[in-house]
This record gives sequence, C-alpha cells and structure tokens, in this order.
Amino acid sequence: MKKKKKLRLKRPFQLILTALLFLLAFSFFQLIKNQFKQENPLVSTQVLNYEDLMLKYARENDIEEYIELLQAMMMQESGGQGNDPMQSSECEFNTQFEKKPNAINNPEYSIQVGIQYFAKCLKQANVTSIKDEKGIFLALQSYNYGIGYIKYVEQTDKQYTYQNAIAFSQKCKKEYNVSVYGDSKYVYHVLRYYTDTSLVDDWLELYR
Repeated sequence: MKKKKKLRLKRPFQLILTALLFLLAFSFFQLIKNQFKQENPLVSTQVLNYEDLMLKYARENDIEEYIELLQAMMMQESGGQGNDPMQSSECEFNTQFEKKPNAINNPEYSIQVGIQYFAKCLKQANVTSIKDEKGIFLALQSYNYGIGYIKYVEQTDKQYTYQNAIAFSQKCKKEYNVSVYGDSKYVYHVLRYYTDTSLVDDWLELYR
C-alpha cells in the first residue's frame, strides 16, 4: 500500500515537471522563431502584417537576415496594399500569372516570387552580408531594373553608382522606345523605410 501511495504522489509531480519542461521548450522555440522578427516603425501596419509570410520565404531562400530590408522594399513597392504587395508580376519566377504590372492577385504568391527574385539579385550582385553596402545598393536597384542592370554595371563601373543607374534607365528607354524605365532612385526610396538609417545617409552622401 505504501508503494502505491508513493507512486500516486510521484505522478502529479512528474506531470507538473513535464508541463514546465514543455513550457520552457515552447518559450525557447518562440525566442528562436522571433530572432529576426523586430518591428520596423518606419513601415505600415499592412507591411508588418505580412511579416510571418515574409520570414517563411526569406528562410526558404536563406536570406532571413534581410527581413527588415524586404519590409522596406514592400513599403516602397505597395505599402503592403493590394494583391501584389511585392510588385513581382513581371519577375522571371512568376509562372502563374501574366508578366505585366499588378497581374498577380495572390499576396502570398507575390511575396514568394518577390523574395525568391531578390535572393537571386543578392547572389548575382555577390552580396557578402547585410553589411555589404555597395552590394546591397546594386541588388536593390536590380530588383527594380532587372538582372540586366548587374550585367551592365559589370561592363561599366564595376559597382553601383547613382549615375550608372540613371544611364541604364536612359539606355533602356531608347532601346524599348518608352518614356519611363524603372526608378533610378529606387535604392534611396527603399532605404527611407529601413531601420539602419546610416545606409540612406551614405547613399545621400555618395550619390546625390
């Protein structure tokens, strides 16, 4: 009888211990999950509402450290509004909708495609880290212009400059007989919404 009583006493203790361990593990998981989740006060609530989806696809493409930069990009592209918040309809990875502005009508697909394309831009621009300022500038402008801009830079100045961003736009306007081609100040326009304000300060200092 005494042994049974001891067992009965042990069971509640074991249950409480198990529950505590589970709670500790869950808290640790949440801490890891939120490692890259930091609210950016410079972007809209609509953009922040997509944070989980953006983290999902950023992790799939191994660029989760760029999450705040991606949020700044979405802020510039759409402010988080509409069905194509990353404005990625014309991207090469869009295989479900027409390749024309605002053709994507699924926000998650827009995010998936846009982040996949930005990951390619980072790779093509040989960006080494989030601290690689010149590489980040080149990748950002390429998201707006297309990968062809990186090839153009390789043949000219070897690195991003505001001047060659303007020159590329003018070249494309002539080639495609259009009055507007991209946003030559795209880098600056994105960085206005980025938490590391030193980047936009450096852009203004070097490229105005």
